[in-house]
Amino acid sequence: MWRKLGAWYWLATQNIDDLPRAAEPMLNMIEWWLCLSMPPDEVEKIARFRELSPAQKALMLSARKEAGKFTEGVILSKSMEVLFRAVPPSLYLALAQTEPEEKAERYQLMQQHGISELDAAFKVAEKIDQARGIESPALELS
Repeated sequence: MWRKLGAWYWLATQNIDDLPRAAEPMLNMIEWWLCLSMPPDEVEKIARFRELSPAQKALMLSARKEAGKFTEGVILSKSMEVLFRAVPPSLYLALAQTEPEEKAERYQLMQQHGISELDAAFKVAEKIDQARGIESPALELS
């Protein structure tokens, strides 16, 4: 039905178990699977809804993640099986940090330098860039 409307339905979850059992018929019809790195049990859960060859399972299990650096994933469709690596810009990572220790780091920078939370995120982004071995773009901090 979505194609008839000229729309494409995207569904995202960190855990297939979050979906109700009533969603199973819909999951059986998914044409494109974009799967970020996951543990073996998640691969088996996906295999309930999409037939996976041993090679496809191995490809999915080969996807890795290194916090603050990159996340790998797999795209599966009838015509494509691709391993990809997403490397988000440092500022995006810094702005998206929600773990308690990440928030504490920003708060410490705010107190230490008398700056806003946004400016602290810029400083965190610079630190991420340094760890990546790249130069941060020149940013005007207020």
